[in-house]
Amino acid sequence: MANDLRVVANLLNDYLRESDVDVPGTKAADEYLRQSEFADDQLVDPVLHVTVRAQHSLTAAIDHLLGAAACIEAENVVFSVLTLLRPAVTAAGTTYYLMDPAIDVRERLRRGWNLELDSVREQLNSLDKESMPEAWEQTAITRNRYLVWGRHHGYGQEKRNDRFGQPKYWLTDGDNRRPPLTDMKLAEEVLAAVGDGQMGRTVYRFTSSFIHTQAHAFTFFLPSEIQFDPETPNVAPLGVTVEDLTTWIMVATLAVHTAAARCSHYFGWNMTDWVRVVHPIMSGWASVMRSASVF
Repeated sequence: MANDLRVVANLLNDYLRESDVDVPGTKAADEYLRQSEFADDQLVDPVLHVTVRAQHSLTAAIDHLLGAAACIEAENVVFSVLTLLRPAVTAAGTTYYLMDPAIDVRERLRRGWNLELDSVREQLNSLDKESMPEAWEQTAITRNRYLVWGRHHGYGQEKRNDRFGQPKYWLTDGDNRRPPLTDMKLAEEVLAAVGDGQMGRTVYRFTSSFIHTQAHAFTFFLPSEIQFDPETPNVAPLGVTVEDLTTWIMVATLAVHTAAARCSHYFGWNMTDWVRVVHPIMSGWASVMRSASVF
């Protein structure tokens, strides 16, 4: 399983390394040619920035799959494998959301810069205005630049007060008024392409239980009775069945697979190698997970 994950991640990394905005007839090339329509003194490369944001998110998903592979091979490591799956799925969900082939460049920019506004809001929440005034002020200026850019290019603006920190701003455009998707919604949407939204919600909530070490997370594990540590003789090691672990790995990889498919449409990737290499791997996993009890 660890080797399979590395094969998937490394192949996708090869595709990302070759992805660019110079393939004639692709959405990437067509939208990049419109960069000058949206560039100004506030944002000099708004289209390219969103494209790179989608690439970075898929790179983050790859990194977490490689981390899961390392944890699978590591001795006595179980919990960490599952904590790595949530960011893999949500990062893939971000790419899936941004690379939607059904939207035009204005909506892609709206989605992308709304994600940036959310990111800046988190930065402001992380900075103490009293002890770090310069850093806070520079970050607030960045947020204002994004909002000014939006107004200059015909986007509306909405705001919602947050009890726990900075207000949430987002751009609107005609009927497109939704704020950025939450991490859970990103997980739901990227996996709805291969099942339904419930799969994404289940994965997100279940893996969150490990990230936050909630009590119900431990009900998933079984005592590994054949293992024994002489230094902790009264502690029962906990393990997970191969079938169940394969199920969760498969679901996370499906999210990455779905996001890669959207990138292939946007950048004009030839997915022949992907189909040849990755589909047999996932078919092998599927034969193992049929006996799992998770879904």
